[in-house]
Amino acid sequence: MEKMSHAEYIEQLQHDAGRVAVATVAGNLDILEACWVLGPLLAQAELAPGDPDAHAIGQVCSELDGLPVGEARALWSSQALERLAPELESLRGWALPLAMPAIQSVAARFGV
Repeated sequence: MEKMSHAEYIEQLQHDAGRVAVATVAGNLDILEACWVLGPLLAQAELAPGDPDAHAIGQVCSELDGLPVGEARALWSSQALERLAPELESLRGWALPLAMPAIQSVAARFGV
């Protein structure tokens, strides 16, 4: 297998971010899940310092630590998920106007 260059790696991160963003804009991925995935991708994608899209998505990510999002959700008990449902809904309501414009921008910048 041929080794990926640094430029190819950055291009792959941006492509992956675009794919996630497009799926989110299309309604196929929850806003919190999208931010959870996009945050690390954009952090590594060598965007300009202070990139507003990465900043908005990062703000949402910072509120998700310790909550059942991403692959770890499958490891949570149904009782815990039920107990946290109101908090997650509240976070969705807060995250949507903050992160969706950023996700739409990521989709436009890097979408396939």
